[in-house]
Amino acid sequence: MQPLGEADLRVVAALQVNGRATWDRIGRVLGEPTRNVARRAARLIESGVLSVVGLVDDRRLGSAVLRLRCRPGTVIDAGEALAELPETRFAALVSGSIDCTAELSVADDAMIDLLFRGIPSIDGVVESVAYPALRYFKTPQEWHLDVLTPQEVEGLREQWAPLPGRLQRPREAPPAEDARIIAAVVTDGRATHAEVASAAGISESTARRRLDSLLRRGILRIRAEIEPAYLGLPVEAVLWLRVAECEVEAAGHALAALPEVRYLVAVAGDHQLVAHVVVPGRPELYEFLRGIGGLPGMRAIETTVVLRPLKRGFMIKRDGRVERWVGPIEAYHGTPGRDAEAVP
Repeated sequence: MQPLGEADLRVVAALQVNGRATWDRIGRVLGEPTRNVARRAARLIESGVLSVVGLVDDRRLGSAVLRLRCRPGTVIDAGEALAELPETRFAALVSGSIDCTAELSVADDAMIDLLFRGIPSIDGVVESVAYPALRYFKTPQEWHLDVLTPQEVEGLREQWAPLPGRLQRPREAPPAEDARIIAAVVTDGRATHAEVASAAGISESTARRRLDSLLRRGILRIRAEIEPAYLGLPVEAVLWLRVAECEVEAAGHALAALPEVRYLVAVAGDHQLVAHVVVPGRPELYEFLRGIGGLPGMRAIETTVVLRPLKRGFMIKRDGRVERWVGPIEAYHGTPGRDAEAVP
C-alpha cells in the first residue's frame, strides 16, 4: 500500500476529526476549493480505501479483548472465521506468543456462550483468553493523523457540550425511530438528512433533529476508517501491558496522549492495559517501546506486531480495502443482517 499524497492525507485527517463536515466546510478550513475536497474524498471512498461509518455506543453491549492461539496451519482460516462473527469489531493476525487478537462487542448475557462455545468451536483454535474491557482511555474515533494545525482541528470539530447524565443512559433498545436513523447511518456515516429521512420514514427536519441528538449524546459516533499504511504508518502493534494497579490511571492518561497510540483500554486479567499503536517503521516502534518502558508502574510490555488486519470497525478488509460490513446491525429495527451489502 502506497501512502497517500499530502493533499489526500489532509482531507482524510479532516474526516477523522469530523466525518459529517460538509465539503464546503472542510475546504474553507483547509484552504482548498470545495470541488477538490469532494473529488479527493469521493475517489478514496469509491475505491474502498476510505470508509465513513457510524458506530453505536450501545450500553446493552459489553466489550472484551481476545487472545487466540491456533493449531499450526490453521491460523489464517481461524482468523477469517473469527472476523466473520458479527460480534467481532476488530481482528488481526499477529506475531509473538499468540496468533490472533480481536475485540468483541456483545451483550453480557450472550458473552458466555460466545466465549465458551462459539469461539472454541472455530476449527484450529486451541486456546482463547478474553479480557473484559473496563475503561477506554482512547478509541480509534478519537485518533486522527497529525497533519492538521490545532486551528484547523478546532475549525472542524463540533463545539458540542456533553449533555448531563450521558453516562447514566438506561440499558435498553433505542426507540424505533432512532433505531431506523441509526441503521441508515451505520454503513454510510455521511448519509444526508434527506437520505436518513427517507430510510427512516420521517420528515427531513425530524431526521436532522434526532440525528443531531444521537451525535450530541455520544450514542452514535462517526468514524473515518482507513488502513494506517495509507497514512504512512505501516507498522502496527498490539501491546499487552502489565502495570502496577495504583499507576493504571496515570499510565492510561500518559499513553493516550501519545500520537502513536490509536486505541487504549483498561482490562481485567493478568494484563492491565491493551494498546494499539501505529508508527512509520520498526525503528520507530523500538524507540516508542523504550520511551513507554520508563512510565511509572510499568512492569512488563508484551509486543505483538500486526501481520494482517482482518477487520476494523465491523468492516472486513482485504488488501487494505473494505470488502463488506459484518456487524450487530440486527440489533436495530428494520435493518439487514450479516449479509448486508458491502460498504462502498
